[in-house]
Amino acid sequence: MKAIVSIENLASSFVLTFWTPIFVAIFVAIVIYALRPRNKALFDDAARMPLRED
Repeated sequence: MKAIVSIENLASSFVLTFWTPIFVAIFVAIVIYALRPRNKALFDDAARMPLRED
């Protein structure tokens, strides 16, 4: 059987090859940013924001 080369196969290969690792790296960067101790005060303040009565 011959391998069928189509637009769908090329697009799927492109997505798996390039976009998946890029999105994984972006996700890991966001998680690292959110869990850094330096940002704790900023996130604690943002969490209390809906409870404030200004």
